[in-house]
Amino acid sequence: MFRLLMKRLRRTASLGALVSVGVALFASTGYLAWVATIRSADQIASLAVGTTVVGASCVFAAVMLTGSMVRAIRNARDGRALIAALMAGGFVIAAAAAFAAATIFAQLAG
Repeated sequence: MFRLLMKRLRRTASLGALVSVGVALFASTGYLAWVATIRSADQIASLAVGTTVVGASCVFAAVMLTGSMVRAIRNARDGRALIAALMAGGFVIAAAAAFAAATIFAQLAG
């Protein structure tokens, strides 16, 4: 089951897009984990920057998946288009949540 899902996901987006999104999400999540270990007054501003980076990487993922969806629609591959559209929507929701958290952190820091 998991192998089939991974096989379909690899076909949905290009390898370069998957690698760049993976690196961006891994790096930004690692940055947030590092900031969470700091216990000082500057932590809130650092969290605002970290969540902004997470939001930006989610936006990038959504844009790349939207391109994959358009290519799948042009090639009449409805299943791939649906998977790409659902994943892009999930990344858009995650980006909105990250940007909302960054705004709250920035207001708390200021």
